[in-house]
Amino acid sequence: MISLMNHINSDRDNPLFALAFSSEGELYGYLETKTLDVLLMDENIPLDESKVPVACRMIFMTRDRVDGSEEISHNRIFKYSRVRNISSEILRYMNIDDTDRRRKLFRSYAVISPIGRCGKTNLAVSLCMNDEVRGGLYVGMEEYSAFHDHEDVLANVIYLVKQRSPDLTGYMEQNIVELEEYSVLGYLGSYIDALELDTEDMVWLIDEFRRWGRYTTVVFDMGQAVLKDLAILGAFDEIMVPELKDELSQDKLGMFERVLERRELGKIARRLHRLNVPLAVPGSAEMLRFIESEIGSRR
Repeated sequence: MISLMNHINSDRDNPLFALAFSSEGELYGYLETKTLDVLLMDENIPLDESKVPVACRMIFMTRDRVDGSEEISHNRIFKYSRVRNISSEILRYMNIDDTDRRRKLFRSYAVISPIGRCGKTNLAVSLCMNDEVRGGLYVGMEEYSAFHDHEDVLANVIYLVKQRSPDLTGYMEQNIVELEEYSVLGYLGSYIDALELDTEDMVWLIDEFRRWGRYTTVVFDMGQAVLKDLAILGAFDEIMVPELKDELSQDKLGMFERVLERRELGKIARRLHRLNVPLAVPGSAEMLRFIESEIGSRR
């Protein structure tokens, strides 16, 4: 069970987050205040089904192949299957698509950090500049930006997203500012605008970027206060967290991760990619080497 849990939680493209319980008492205690979408148990472990919510699906692991296969059948699965196969079967059983849902070329990044002066914007811009296909798109979603967008482009984008407007890509096409090595969608005039966005909105927006196809890298330079719900971070392919090595900064980062855990966002906490951004000019040879060393193998 532990190896299956570790496999699921380390797989960035698997939407599930797995928990392992050491005893029935620990499981029942958890279910008193929280819920599970699916419960996977050895068929030989006694289970008091009255303590399991009706909405929780149950799958029992058996020593014998059900119908001669390793697929889930009659709520049972062969316990000695490969963990990858068990994970895929659980997704299939729950009607969740296990295919690669993202085009390999496209990448969305959230760059966020609970500490200041850590190179966050430098990293976000450099990620855009590192895209050699057509340059990345920078989206400035900090609480207080040094730049003022007189056209309130980002606020208008948020409005169109909330409306699921078919005019979104046309509006962005007209208002994106193309610089020499990357493009800018806009900057927040007020972080209050961003608080309108929920997780479904962000998923929809990123899917629109992906379908549009104009950019292969989209980077959101995010302030923590602009997120109504930290679950929004789960919409991104990569979550980059610049860090500093001093004790206070490490304490803040640790607290940020614990907040995610407390809100049952442990899968997001495990996806955070901490990195120490060098003091280098965005787009410089040193910075681009750093980007390649940090994300080149993750693509």
